[in-house]
Amino acid sequence: MKQVALISPKGNIFGKNEKMISFLNGSRYMDSFRLLWSGPSLGLLTVASLLPSDWECEYIDENYKVIDFDKNYDLVCISAMSQQVLNGYRIAEEFRKKGVLTVIGGIHATVLPEEASQFVDVVMAGEAEVIWPQFLEDYESGSIKKIYSEECVGQYPLTDPIMPRYDLLKGYNYPVITIQTTRGCPHDCSFCAASKVFGAKYRRKQNENIFKELMEIKKLYPDSLILFADDNMFVKRDESKELLKEMIKIDIRWIAQTDISIAKDSELLKLMVLSGCQWVVIGFESVSYSSLYGLDKNNWKLNQLPHYAESIRKIQDYGVGVYGTFIVGLDQDSSNVFKDTADFIIENYIYGANITIPTPLPGTRLRTELELQNRILTSDWSYYTFWDVTIKPANLTADELQDGVLYIYQRICDSSAADKRLITLKKIAKRRKELINEYII
Repeated sequence: MKQVALISPKGNIFGKNEKMISFLNGSRYMDSFRLLWSGPSLGLLTVASLLPSDWECEYIDENYKVIDFDKNYDLVCISAMSQQVLNGYRIAEEFRKKGVLTVIGGIHATVLPEEASQFVDVVMAGEAEVIWPQFLEDYESGSIKKIYSEECVGQYPLTDPIMPRYDLLKGYNYPVITIQTTRGCPHDCSFCAASKVFGAKYRRKQNENIFKELMEIKKLYPDSLILFADDNMFVKRDESKELLKEMIKIDIRWIAQTDISIAKDSELLKLMVLSGCQWVVIGFESVSYSSLYGLDKNNWKLNQLPHYAESIRKIQDYGVGVYGTFIVGLDQDSSNVFKDTADFIIENYIYGANITIPTPLPGTRLRTELELQNRILTSDWSYYTFWDVTIKPANLTADELQDGVLYIYQRICDSSAADKRLITLKKIAKRRKELINEYII
C-alpha cells in the first residue's frame, strides 16, 4: 500500500509587517477574515479522490499540525498559493533529502511551473482532474515527467465532478468547510490570476452534484459553516435559484463570494436568506471613480460605483451581511484614499471589510504592467500576502501605503465604529429571523 501525504503549507495570514500583525491579532474585528482563510485545501482533497482506492492518504494542514519528516511516505503532494510557496519548497526539500517523491500544484505552480520544477520532482500546472490521471499512469510505469500541464486552460467541463475527500478533515475542527461549485470568472480583473488558472469561461457543476457534496459535508460535520469558495457564485441565476430552493430543505449555514449585482434580484436575496446565507463577500475594490476605471476590461465595477450604497443597504435589509473587500494604493490613489475608504465602510454600516495592497501576483496583467515599469520591489513570494508592500506606488511612498492600511483598520475598529457595527449585526440577524418567519408562514 502506498503512503501519501497531502500537505497545505503554513502561510502568513496577516502579512509580515510587525505593526499590522500586532494590531490585527488583537482585533476581534478580524474574526470574519480568519474564517475566510481558515478552510481546508480543496485541491488536495480532490487529489485524494483521484488516487487509487488502496493508497493510504494523510491530509496535513501545517497551520494546524506539525509535519513528521521522518514518516515513511511514498509520495508527498503539496498545494500552495504564492505567499505559501517558499514554505512549500522547504517542505519538498526536506522530503527529497530522504528520497521521497515530491509533487506540487496549486495557483503558483500553475503559472510558474519552471520555477517550481527547481524545487520538486513533479509540477502539476493545471486542474487536477485533467492532469493527475496521466501522472498516475506514468507513475505506475516508472516514466514520470517533470511538468504536467493542460493543453488548453479551463476545458474541464465540471459535468461529472470528482467529490473531494471531506472525510480526511476529521479532527481538524475547521471553522468553515469549503465547497467549490464554479470555476472561471467573466470579469477578468487586472490583479486576479483566476482567468489564467481556470480560464475566462464560467463553468458550473450541476445542482445534483453540488447538493451531494453539501449533504456529505452535513453528514460529516453537521454544525459547520459552509463557505462557497467560488470567485463569483451567482453568475448563472436560474441554476443558482434552483439550488437554493433545494438547500432550504437541509438546514445549513453558509457564506459565499459574489458580485454586487445580487442586490438587483429580490427573489435571489429571498432564497439566500431562506437557505441559510449569513453573509457574502463582495469585491468593491475602490470607492474612487478614477481608481476603478480600467480595473476590469469592461469597466463593470466602475459602472456599479454609483449604486454601491443603495446595493449594500438592500442586501443587508434582507438579513444578509455584506463583507466588502477593498484595494488601496492603486495608481490613481492619493493619500485621501485611506480616509475615503474608512468613511465609506463606516457610513454604509458594512458587516465587515478587508483592505489590501495591490499585489503583482504571477500570471496577472497587473504584474506584467508593473514589470514593464520597473515598479516591483521584491519577488520574495513570502511577502505576497496582500498586506505587505511589494510595489512602488504611483502617488504614495511605500511607508505611506503601509501606514495607510493600518490607519483604515484603526478607524473601522475604534469604539465608535465598533458600536455602529454591533448595532448593524444585530439588525441583520433580527431582519434575517423576521424574513425567515414571514416566508415560512
